[in-house]
Amino acid sequence: MSESSQETPTEPEAPTVGPDQAVETVRAVAFDCYGTLLQLEEREFASLIQDMLHDHGVEHASGEDVWDAWLEASREMAKREGRNPERPLEGPEPTFRPFSETWPYFFGEAFKHHSVETIPPATAFQHLWDVLSVAPAYPEVETVFAELGRRGYRVAIGSNADDDHLEHALEKAGIEVEMVLSSEEAQSYKPRRPFFEQLCERLNLDPCEVLYVGDSPWADVTGANNAGLPVYWVSRYPDPEREKMMRSRPTWSGQDLTGILAALPERAPA
Repeated sequence: MSESSQETPTEPEAPTVGPDQAVETVRAVAFDCYGTLLQLEEREFASLIQDMLHDHGVEHASGEDVWDAWLEASREMAKREGRNPERPLEGPEPTFRPFSETWPYFFGEAFKHHSVETIPPATAFQHLWDVLSVAPAYPEVETVFAELGRRGYRVAIGSNADDDHLEHALEKAGIEVEMVLSSEEAQSYKPRRPFFEQLCERLNLDPCEVLYVGDSPWADVTGANNAGLPVYWVSRYPDPEREKMMRSRPTWSGQDLTGILAALPERAPA
């Protein structure tokens, strides 16, 4: 999952990699996971929380209320640890904390704010973990992966996620790739540069040789461009407010993943 909704970026535009340059250099395609390959988008979190509140008989607070307080708790943690939520690309690498540590805390703070006393934070975290672990693949994923392989492109996944639910979700969806890098393994979250640097290092390729594919205007497009990677932005639904987060232009974009096949040559560079 991205950190896009947890931060309000104000950095200047990141440098972009143009289509002509990318076509000549791309040898591997690395995908974000949720909202890109698997059908679970950040905009669904409030609805998932609403379902959980309903199941536990909570009627005085809505999923939107709790989600907003959850995000505010994440911003406050960032500030306490010396991060600037408005300029997250700058400064030293933040202390890494996995979702299994931070999400129960955020739920605890949100529940206190809205006087939700019947749901333990660990139970709320488990509820989201269960949903993340069984998210299905978008319908075009299998076809796009098969065609990229036929053309000779290497395929990887780089995702803001804990190892356990990411591995379970990919196995459940039947997705197999050459390499998977989670934020937990990288000890870094997108949009930070070290995440993308490790992704390229694991593939033994330069940034210009790795096309990054993601749905987040901030974590994926701006983050990958800032690290020197060309980007395909999959924009599955219109969201003008979310798009304001973008601080660079994607190399290519489309409403689903099939646009990648139109953008890249019939054969990967030798």
